[in-house]
Amino acid sequence: RGMKGKAKKLFYKAIMRGKEMIRIGDCAVFLSAGRPNLPFIGHIQSMWESWGNNMVVRVKWFYHPEETNPGKKLHDKKVTFISLLLNKNNGLRAPRYDVSPGMASNQRKDFMERALYQSSHIDENDVQTISHKCLVVSLEQYEQMIKTKKYQDSEDLYYLAGTYEPTTGMIFNTDGVPVIC
Repeated sequence: RGMKGKAKKLFYKAIMRGKEMIRIGDCAVFLSAGRPNLPFIGHIQSMWESWGNNMVVRVKWFYHPEETNPGKKLHDKKVTFISLLLNKNNGLRAPRYDVSPGMASNQRKDFMERALYQSSHIDENDVQTISHKCLVVSLEQYEQMIKTKKYQDSEDLYYLAGTYEPTTGMIFNTDGVPVIC
């Protein structure tokens, strides 16, 4: 216990939630009432027990495309969210992560629903808000993993589409290049 009302935090590297071990560095789905299509997904930064025996988790949040400012505008206009990227010559080119026209419409929809943008948005929540672990991997890893039986129908596998800065509304691809919408 600290002095003058300040309390020391007892930090943990991992905790057990039921039969699942959740570690610092894991990604997790967080409980969200009324958002079955857009679960809250975060990257666990730290976990601790405060002086009142409250277990707290510090989370760096991911955003779904439709949660971004450009995504909201496109979604409101009922336009498909596929962006053009700025190349090194300041010209436009096809999206780097293009959805194959040969995919069935339900595959394209699922592919787009699996996209996440990392962000600088961090906050602290009660550990009890963690539902379960999930995976956020690179697009290349995602494409390999969904070909395997283990991940073929996984609801908890996502791919990193880039970075979203909620304070500015800017989106960057995984190479750090701003996305034009």
